Amino acid sequence: MIEYLKMSEAEAHRFIEKQAMDMRVTKREIAARILKTYEK
Repeated sequence: MIEYLKMSEAEAHRFIEKQAMDMRVTKREIAARILKTYEK
């Protein structure tokens, strides 16, 4: 996210936390989804 979306580390962390809360899933699940999105 830092590389692709030009976020700072703090912004990326906050994004993951907010998505996890909003979607009612774990931060780990959000991170896995993000990694899957940007895998080459």
